[in-house]
Amino acid sequence: MACGIVKFLLPPTAIHSAVYCHFFNKREKCLVVAGLNFIQVYRLNVVHSSLPVANADVNMEDVSAVTAPPAAPMSTARPSSPAFDDEDDLYGPSKNVEPPKLTAPEVKIVSTFPLVSAENIRLECVASFELFGTITDLKSATMGTSNRDVLLLSFTDAKLSVVQYDPVVNDLRSISLHDYEAAKYSDEMPTNLGAAKPCMAVDPENRCAVMRLYRTHLLVVPFVHPPARSDNSLNGPKPATQLKSFALNLKRIKDETAEFIQDIQMLPGYLEPTVAVLIHRSLSFAGRIAVSADTCYVAAISLNTHEKTYHLIWSCTGLPYNSHYLRNVPRPIGGLLVVSTSSIIYVQQGVQSHGVSVNSLAVGGARFSLKPVPNVVAVLDGSQCTFFEPERLLLALRNGTAFVVTLVYDSATRNIRDFHWQQVLVNRYVSCITHLEGGYIFTGGKMSDSYLYSYLTSQWIEADGAYLDGDPNAAAHQRSLLPKKPLLDRIEDDFIYGPEAHVTIVTSLKKYHFIACDSILNVGPCRTTAVGEPINTLEDFTRTPDKDADLVTSSGYENDSYVCAMHRTIRPDVVASFDLHGAENIWTLRSSGATYHEYVVITTVGRTAVFQSGEEISEDVEHPFRVDERTIFCGLINDGRTPVQVTRFHVRIACAAADSGAVVTELELAEGEEIAFATEGGGNRLAVLTTLGKLWLFEWHSATDSLIPSNHRELSNIAAVSFFTDRSGIFTSSLPRDVGTIDMEIEPEKPVLERMESIPEPEEDELYGLYSTQNEKSDNTHREKRFTRTQEELHQFLQEERVNAMLYGSSEWLLVVHRDSTLSIFSLPDLVVVFEASSILHAPRVIHDVRALDQLSVPPELIDSACADMRIREVLLLGLGSRGTQPYLFVVINEDIHVYHAVPFHYGRDGARLRISFSKVKHEMLTRERRLKRQKLPKEHMEVDDRLAKRHLRPFHDIGGYSGVFLCFPYSFFVMATDRNVLRFHPMVVDGPIKAFAEFSNASCAAGFVYYNSRKQIRVAQLEPGWNYDFNWPMTKIRVPGTVHHLSYHLECKAYVVCSSLFYPEKRMIIGGVDNVEEEVVERDPRFVYPQAPRFSLHLITPDEWQLVPEVSYQLPDFEHITGMKVLALRNGTETGMKEYVVMASNMSYGEDVQSRGRLILIDVLDLIPEPDKPLTRFKMKEIYAEEQKGPVTAICGVNGYIVSAIGQKIFIWTLKGATLVGVAFLDTQIYVHQLTAIKDLILVADIQRSTSILRFQEKYRTLSLVASDPNQMHTYATEFCVDNQNLTVAVTDIRQDLHIFQFDPDYYFSSFGNRLVRRMECNLGTITVATRF
Repeated sequence: MACGIVKFLLPPTAIHSAVYCHFFNKREKCLVVAGLNFIQVYRLNVVHSSLPVANADVNMEDVSAVTAPPAAPMSTARPSSPAFDDEDDLYGPSKNVEPPKLTAPEVKIVSTFPLVSAENIRLECVASFELFGTITDLKSATMGTSNRDVLLLSFTDAKLSVVQYDPVVNDLRSISLHDYEAAKYSDEMPTNLGAAKPCMAVDPENRCAVMRLYRTHLLVVPFVHPPARSDNSLNGPKPATQLKSFALNLKRIKDETAEFIQDIQMLPGYLEPTVAVLIHRSLSFAGRIAVSADTCYVAAISLNTHEKTYHLIWSCTGLPYNSHYLRNVPRPIGGLLVVSTSSIIYVQQGVQSHGVSVNSLAVGGARFSLKPVPNVVAVLDGSQCTFFEPERLLLALRNGTAFVVTLVYDSATRNIRDFHWQQVLVNRYVSCITHLEGGYIFTGGKMSDSYLYSYLTSQWIEADGAYLDGDPNAAAHQRSLLPKKPLLDRIEDDFIYGPEAHVTIVTSLKKYHFIACDSILNVGPCRTTAVGEPINTLEDFTRTPDKDADLVTSSGYENDSYVCAMHRTIRPDVVASFDLHGAENIWTLRSSGATYHEYVVITTVGRTAVFQSGEEISEDVEHPFRVDERTIFCGLINDGRTPVQVTRFHVRIACAAADSGAVVTELELAEGEEIAFATEGGGNRLAVLTTLGKLWLFEWHSATDSLIPSNHRELSNIAAVSFFTDRSGIFTSSLPRDVGTIDMEIEPEKPVLERMESIPEPEEDELYGLYSTQNEKSDNTHREKRFTRTQEELHQFLQEERVNAMLYGSSEWLLVVHRDSTLSIFSLPDLVVVFEASSILHAPRVIHDVRALDQLSVPPELIDSACADMRIREVLLLGLGSRGTQPYLFVVINEDIHVYHAVPFHYGRDGARLRISFSKVKHEMLTRERRLKRQKLPKEHMEVDDRLAKRHLRPFHDIGGYSGVFLCFPYSFFVMATDRNVLRFHPMVVDGPIKAFAEFSNASCAAGFVYYNSRKQIRVAQLEPGWNYDFNWPMTKIRVPGTVHHLSYHLECKAYVVCSSLFYPEKRMIIGGVDNVEEEVVERDPRFVYPQAPRFSLHLITPDEWQLVPEVSYQLPDFEHITGMKVLALRNGTETGMKEYVVMASNMSYGEDVQSRGRLILIDVLDLIPEPDKPLTRFKMKEIYAEEQKGPVTAICGVNGYIVSAIGQKIFIWTLKGATLVGVAFLDTQIYVHQLTAIKDLILVADIQRSTSILRFQEKYRTLSLVASDPNQMHTYATEFCVDNQNLTVAVTDIRQDLHIFQFDPDYYFSSFGNRLVRRMECNLGTITVATRF
């Protein structure tokens, strides 16, 4: 058995965890998200705003109207978050802040910068890392005085890694690895429960981290301050370290036993690290509520990291058996929230517990009296919640509904009195919630897209306020929330404190509105896939050796469900095409202020053709260009007003004149010098490179309207050159503001934390080390002032860092690559070297300045020997994105392309050098010509040298709204960039190799492009409308009503058949026998949670417009579940040939007391003549056969025109005769067959328990026989035939996320003469695979 290598064609997109931390430095926080095997880092960025920028009056009521009904005037200021002051103590008590006025704020912008508001805030990806493992949890921590936070990553089954960003290599550096997959920890896990995924918690004071090991063990990782740094160190920051980790066994905590650790949380405010553990004393379920309903408890234990011991501080027992997780309640309240399926319970040391129930099923599940929540009926299993204010949390349920829950408490004892609920979101299926600074919340999604929200608040109420959301009886409502005291207690209170004494509730109730600012695309979960035929507009696109197809998958869940259509290559929408032989390069010219391009210049070997662009492209005879020579470069200078043409021996400028129209001027170089390359930059500069390697620089002189040489020094032996206009602000030699040491970030002072918990007794203070709270006078002084920004401060920070420094500030630079492969960057116009790197011919991972670090360079002799036949052909440095603020460097070495991203690097000796480095961008572009040995290609495909473009890199600024670079290679690529700052590499090979390319726009082709293909044709095209190119593959999403379960392509009708389901509450119960089924309606109380039953239906999607066909569907009755659906080509005994039918397998799920039956359903999709102006009315569905079977039909497939179905424990072969199915053959199988796949006369069977087997159907003898099977037990999920060279193999996925490859080999010794399948390969995918497609 061999181990295989798995490559993800499409990387995972679901986000499981997210943290908000100082990933790069202390000046700014970033959002770090984690998926299956990747980590991405995002920061908040600003896009263009449509609001006026001068004296703009912004009404937040208009902003919130997008997602909420009109309400009272809103204010984005939060009274609980005071303004940040650099001179204040960051960790001390906050000052009293006056509540804001409840009027719309007036925003006055005196500058011309765009207004920064919640509407134009987007997520920008600044880093992405791929890991070699399945990430189960993600946390962040600060180690001492480290300049950046560390990330703690947990992996299956019991591994933990501590990593930190290293700016020297622009990658993650491992600080420590912890592996506890020993037998003494893992043997205690029963096989029927599966592996418990690790979960982590970090101490709020950053003293240690804790991770759950399997069932009853805890892994403790202590932190230690890093060593002192030296200002003379030039090798980057030193990584933080920690003590040796250890494991604790919590099988018994004093008198309590532990069967399973459900969740852990670290508690703040203790002298030693303290962890709260949610433990199951014994496992229970709904059928044992009468005897074991309160089997969970919370234990708070103190950890001694030096002696590796622990002791119990306090505990709370009697919690519901279905408790799921814990959440820390921030100061000043403190304590824990225990979230169970039907209730939320607040627990705290020395404080009375309080709980609420969200449905009537919570009765009897705990020892606490639970208060019902009015007007809320919910289920909390699978929910996620986090606090975004000290007394408010966002709670997202698994059905897509989200609530803002406010904890109402009193100021004297900090007892929780009530939970106030407000619904804010629907149809948002959340896997994690992270609170960002400035009033933003990020929700990650596994079942749907991930979203960035901005929340706004309406009028807020004090405790003695006179209204609540417009209710004049709000004061009475506030008093009703107070607990009723017995008469004796009230008399005592009046005697001691006076008759006016009462408990004051200090919680202010607010109304929240959530606005979606940005989203991250997710194409999962992919439950099923289908491959369809593309709808091409040109027949030429089907003649290429690389065939193209549409990959269609399911995505989303319930009301947020989609069908995603993707294809690997870009298919241009051709607008016009004409023949032209011998073209080598194309330029398009658009003068300043023009809407469309005016000229299209095409050069051949010996001449130049000039076309005028208008309604049509026609050859122009009156133009200022030279046509009798080959053009090297053509562009515009003088800020886009003056055309310039560079030929082999001349530089031609056409200046506008008032009387004659244009004055043509030609410049000649020195005698004997031939121009090899030319480029313009900054709108006023021109660089000309000769064949001898000499570089000429020209600059436009506006006084004389001419180009004048601007070389202050001679530049020779040049191989490639590129101008660059920086709008990012990182091309600078100065350090950012507030820089302390050489590590760039500020040295934070040692924090003095004022920890706040409940008010303990004096003896508890001495025993457990809780800090005193005697000096805390009011609720405002209890609030912890964190190092976070309010929304106004965050917007001001983004205005200064993103908008002011990037959008309007620009600088000019010249990048030069010498013939010895040395890269240099010169400042303009003085031509001073500000960055220099040694040989880049070997494409290093990171390009540093030679004066930046004491780095070990590669010896030149090794480079020369390894790269003897390599040379740098072209370089291009440009800013991508909508505003050009992302600098990227493209380097062409022979036929390979290397892409680098310019990132800040603030280390180095010389303060006059640029503080940047270039980090290599990972890509999988194969631009070389494929050498086909056995396949004979046409003549035009064999002319490799003639098709190689002289200029490979062609930048564009607006093609379908995207900017980027087109690569003219034998395999051409679009490299696109958007505001997300992620490069997308899309090939365009449907039209063969592209030799020349340029962006183009006219009246009939807006934001398009023009190119020259290998068939010697000039084509004007644009991107396909309706497709999203900000993804790894071009894709589009079609909304579908309900969760998609099955998907298949109908070849005859050119449509996709979709089977989906929607959940609805079911109140009926089925009673009776098999043939006598009766329904009984069961009514419960209004707070009862009824079971959700799916209702299945069939729909059609047409690929012509990629939309759902209206009024064409097939509805199935209630209680009938579709277990399989495929489009099969069947023979009909009354007709000739084969015809495609939609075949469905169903099961009548009435309940465990009624015997299960199923049906085989055949649907014929008719393609008729559509109605006038209604092309989608050509589809109709007709039921052909729908008969009940003697058992559940669990799987179907087709073999040689017959239907293969799994019914109960048998497999049947059916043939269609007219409108009836007739049995042909059958075979007994294993336990439960859930998938069937056929190829020719072989049938692959997947059993849920007994692995896989291969059957053979002999049509001549009408027999079905077993060929071979896997004798091992395996929980299979998906199977598929696959071709391995000349061998036919079987791919199988199982419950352990493994991929197995089996082969039928009778000659192998252990195959038992072919009765057993031989396992050839096994590897782990890291995720459960439920559908395969070959």
